Amino acid sequence: MAKRRRSALLPRKQPRQERSRATVEAILQATTYILTRSGWDQLTTNAIAERAGVNIASLYQYFPNKAAIVAELRRRHLEQLRGCHAEGPPPKTLHEALSASVETLIRQRKTNGELHRIFEQELPRSSALGLATATSPSASAWDPSLVRHVPDLELAGFVARTAAQAVIDEAASERPALLDSPRFKAELVTLLERYLDRRDGVPPEGGSAEATAVRPS
Repeated sequence: MAKRRRSALLPRKQPRQERSRATVEAILQATTYILTRSGWDQLTTNAIAERAGVNIASLYQYFPNKAAIVAELRRRHLEQLRGCHAEGPPPKTLHEALSASVETLIRQRKTNGELHRIFEQELPRSSALGLATATSPSASAWDPSLVRHVPDLELAGFVARTAAQAVIDEAASERPALLDSPRFKAELVTLLERYLDRRDGVPPEGGSAEATAVRPS
C-alpha cells in the first residue's frame, strides 16, 4: 500500500527534449498559479492543462494525477529552500545561533512565500501527498553547551521554532516590509533568546543539557 502511494506521487517519465521540458515547466507553472490563487480544492488536472495550454493527454504522459504534479513542485521548492541556509563557521553563542536560524527562516519565507505557506498550511496532511510533503530541510543542531537550564529541550525547541515561524508568517502577511528590517530580526532573536537562555532556571535532571536548534520548517 505504502509503495503504491509513493509511486502515485512520482512522475511517469522525465522530459528529455527541450519541447518536453517546456511542457513540464508549463504544467508546473500552471499548478503554482492555481494553487496560490484558488487553493488545493480548485486544483484539477483539467484546470492545470487548460492553464498550461497543453493537451490533457500530454499532462498524463508525465504525471499520473494532480498529487504527483504538486509533489514535484514541492521537491523543487525544497531544493530552493536548501539554498537558503546560512553558511560559515558554527555559531559560538546562543545569540549567534538564533540569529542564523532567524535569517534562514526569513529567507525561506521570502522564497516563493505564498507557495511555501500553502505547502506548510493548506495541503491535506492526512493524504499520501501530505505525508510526502511534510519534511523540510532543517539546520543542524548547534553545540549543546549553547543552551543551559532548559528541562525539556525537545519541547522548548518545538515551542521556539513554532513561535518564530508564526511571527515571520504574520509579518509576511500583514507587514511584509518587516522581513527586510534588521530591527525586526533583532526583536525576534531577543524573544527567542530570553525564552531559551534560562540562567536562573533549574538544570535538567542528570546535569547536562542537549541543544535543539530552532529549525526552519
